[in-house]
Amino acid sequence: MLSVLASADAATWAGIIVKALVYAASLLAAGSVLCAVSLRGLPAPERHHLAHLAALCAVAAAMLSLARIPLRASFLMGGTWQGAFDPMILNMVLQSPLGSSIALRLVGLTLILLILIRARAAWLLAVAGAVLVVTSFVLRGHTLGDRHLLLGLLVTLHLWAVAFWIGALWPLYRVAGAFGPGAGQLAHEFGRKAVWVVAILGGTGGVTLWLLTGNLFVALGTPYGQVFTIKLAVFLSLLGLAAWNKLRLTPALQPGAAGACETLRHSIRLEALAVAGILLTTAILTTLSAPS
Repeated sequence: MLSVLASADAATWAGIIVKALVYAASLLAAGSVLCAVSLRGLPAPERHHLAHLAALCAVAAAMLSLARIPLRASFLMGGTWQGAFDPMILNMVLQSPLGSSIALRLVGLTLILLILIRARAAWLLAVAGAVLVVTSFVLRGHTLGDRHLLLGLLVTLHLWAVAFWIGALWPLYRVAGAFGPGAGQLAHEFGRKAVWVVAILGGTGGVTLWLLTGNLFVALGTPYGQVFTIKLAVFLSLLGLAAWNKLRLTPALQPGAAGACETLRHSIRLEALAVAGILLTTAILTTLSAPS
């Protein structure tokens, strides 16, 4: 796999980086909406801030998603930048599953922007937009194969869990810094929900890999399986941080132990780095390799 990465050209790497940023911005936009409506312990100012963050990420995700079209065209033409402006190749990309995925995502991101309107209906539309954003990632790739219905459901559940996790990091970080006494309550609420999130992430990820490869041990000998293993290792480190937060840090936050809030903020920074590693690995995985 390292040889494949080393041989990738500039256009391919640009596509990988933009894809990872699309994942990050889209899931953060959807996750911010999800957390804003599901975390009851979130202070009102933070809920308002989260709405603005969701809108900002929605704009960024839309621009990055559109940038994927010429980058994909360039990839199809062997990494040549001329291919990025070839009308025939661009039209081919637009009519492909990638084009359909981006179109649905843009609709969802537009609905998320309505979160800036302070009305219940706007929040409901934003939630619907988050659903469309997550679903848009299921319209292409391996979920279009023979077992696409089951894979699509698994990937959708997986992405919802990822979005919720990503969306909760920033409000937890801010609350720990600006609203110290409320950090324990919010961390406890997130911890209770995170138990189910972890179960969904682990279960859907394992079953999806099994469905795609058919044999987990044989898959480890393929580039796809090797990169997936790296992704799994980063995910396990993330689970370790989450377990430490729930078992040791959250109980210390609730009585207001000295230094607990700053320790939480440091842990969240590490979690954010782990999430970034997972998204980048996923972008590499879906660009340079595929299950046999």
